[in-house]
Amino acid sequence: EGVFYKFVILHAENDVDEAIRIQNLLQNKFCIKPGIIFAEMPCGKHILENLSDAVNGSAWTIILLTESFLNGPWCEFQSYTCLANALNKEHKYNTVIPVRPLNNPLPREKTPFALQAINALEEDSPAFAKQVERIFQESTYRQQREIWRRER
Repeated sequence: EGVFYKFVILHAENDVDEAIRIQNLLQNKFCIKPGIIFAEMPCGKHILENLSDAVNGSAWTIILLTESFLNGPWCEFQSYTCLANALNKEHKYNTVIPVRPLNNPLPREKTPFALQAINALEEDSPAFAKQVERIFQESTYRQQREIWRRER
């Protein structure tokens, strides 16, 4: 409560360790703090309320594209919800970031159609660090946080 995160990582249920690894990478190597993974969202709320809080309570929504992403409808629902939110709220435009991690990445050809339109960050790309720095701008975070404060 009361914390606006720089990012939230949405992930498959069995990808918690990989989500934590990406969270640590972004926070420790790139100094993008604070971040949270969906598994860390507070207990006691309905899962859809937690999803709404996660997406609206962070500047960027990272969708962790692993092979496990396709194992159930929940991940696909999360991604479509984030995309719809980004379309319906002008300030959320360009805030959904698909990420293909080093471990167990989802092949491009298996990526759901709606996510194919967004260039995914690929951890194994030589340009990964530059792309992270380009995407996660402090000015965008401050703007998102201010809008979040006003809406509360």
